[in-house]
Amino acid sequence: MTGSKGASPTSVFSCCAWSGRNGSSSKRNYAQLRAAGSSKIFNWKACTKQFVLGLLAVTSLLVLSARLVLYITFFSSRHAALLSEQSQGSELLIKTEGYAGFNARGAARMKVEIESTPQLLMRDRDDDDDDVVAGRFTDQVQQQQLLQGETRTKAALVVGSTSSSPGVAFLDELTLNLTAAADGTEELVDNGPYHSRQVFEANYEEMKRKVKVFVYPHDDKDTYRDIYRAWDKTPSGNYASEAYFKQALMKSSFVTSNAAEADFFFMPVSITRARIDKRVGTEGVKEFCKQHVSAVQREWSFWNRSGGVDHFYLSCHSIARTAMELVPQVRRNAIQLVCPASYHLYYYISHKDASVPQIWPREGATPNVGGNEICRTRLAFFAGAINSEVRFQLRDEWGDDDEIMVHKGKVPFPYSEALLTSKFCLHVKGYEVNTARLGDAMFYGCVPVVIANYYDLPFADILNWHKFAIVIPTLDIPLLKKTLKAVTPAQYSQMHQYVVQVRKHFQWHSPAREFDAFYMVMYELWIRRHSLRNTLQDL
Repeated sequence: MTGSKGASPTSVFSCCAWSGRNGSSSKRNYAQLRAAGSSKIFNWKACTKQFVLGLLAVTSLLVLSARLVLYITFFSSRHAALLSEQSQGSELLIKTEGYAGFNARGAARMKVEIESTPQLLMRDRDDDDDDVVAGRFTDQVQQQQLLQGETRTKAALVVGSTSSSPGVAFLDELTLNLTAAADGTEELVDNGPYHSRQVFEANYEEMKRKVKVFVYPHDDKDTYRDIYRAWDKTPSGNYASEAYFKQALMKSSFVTSNAAEADFFFMPVSITRARIDKRVGTEGVKEFCKQHVSAVQREWSFWNRSGGVDHFYLSCHSIARTAMELVPQVRRNAIQLVCPASYHLYYYISHKDASVPQIWPREGATPNVGGNEICRTRLAFFAGAINSEVRFQLRDEWGDDDEIMVHKGKVPFPYSEALLTSKFCLHVKGYEVNTARLGDAMFYGCVPVVIANYYDLPFADILNWHKFAIVIPTLDIPLLKKTLKAVTPAQYSQMHQYVVQVRKHFQWHSPAREFDAFYMVMYELWIRRHSLRNTLQDL
């Protein structure tokens, strides 16, 4: 066996191991190694090729998607342009804007449909004036009639469609009550603290002329007669609203002895008086109310005719919310005028029932508080029993503050002085959400701050509370001072002026005076009459 001279033992061993006994075997092993190496090189090239092909495919998909988006956008714009061109051929074009709630500008700008015109009304894109009615008419006589109001009886409001609906009559009346200037342009109106001053004043006058109420009579020999009749003395105290309303109603021209012509039927049961009657008491109020309603149903046909939807009662005591618990038809159908008006309660339905202010009549003349903002040196004031979680939180957060006075119980100085020298007066939920503090704030010209959840504010259908009050959820009590200090002097002056304007709505008189709390409650009833009429038609 021959080998290289300088070969080491290891190299010799390696050569021997490579050659082995059989030369053909070493050749096969060598060929296999070469084949494996070439296979690895081939796999690498294949992977690279696949990667490049995949990258090209993804790029192609992205380009195709972009082109599809461009095509869709192009054809959409073309379709819109065609529709716009078609709309130019309309015979009757009326410029309108979206309905913006119960206010003069919004109601007057609702779409109208002329019954003599079968086509749908289209917006006039060529005219950008702010006129309520501004468009092109093929019939000039029809245009003149519309502007003069002679065709108003043919107009029907359209909200999203051209078909009539139960609410159309009410909205139509609101719109027709609006006045226009002689040249047909819209009259700018300062609504002040109201949603719409024009709508309110026009409907208020109509309410005074038309509304009729039938009061279910009671037997003067009935031992419970005091629970039904109006009080003879001047009402006072925390629940005076109920007594004042009954006194004012019985002295008003709204009461009719002809039940057939009545718009509403008043059930004169006094829950407050029933509660203090020892024969009834708090525990017997529910049964007493049930017996009263049963007598009305049994002795008169008007309840059964309407299912009670045109009946109402009023109470300003905390137990009023459950007084009709045994009479489900009252809770479902009749109008409940209540002072604890918390709309999360099961027995109170905000669009059917109405919130009445709880007023504690204050002695003396109404103070002159116009323009006395400079005298209000204290930021905020509250005094009362700490009898609820909300008031506990208020005391813990601001009880020691220098600018916000939170006083437990009665103050050691005149209550009126505190309200006359504070910018904001806090109306904080106690056992119930409603207290007389809201009326007190109005009386003394203090901007109210309502800290209560689920409170259905009195006369919210009429008054725009956000213009003269601040409503804070109980969760934001820690932000109270920051919120109040964010009100600028100019903003506060405006809010204060609005408070002075609306406080007449939060005062009771016997007999009633124009726009006082009694007339406002009657107005709340009046604006619900359309729902009653539609319900009666369906019965």
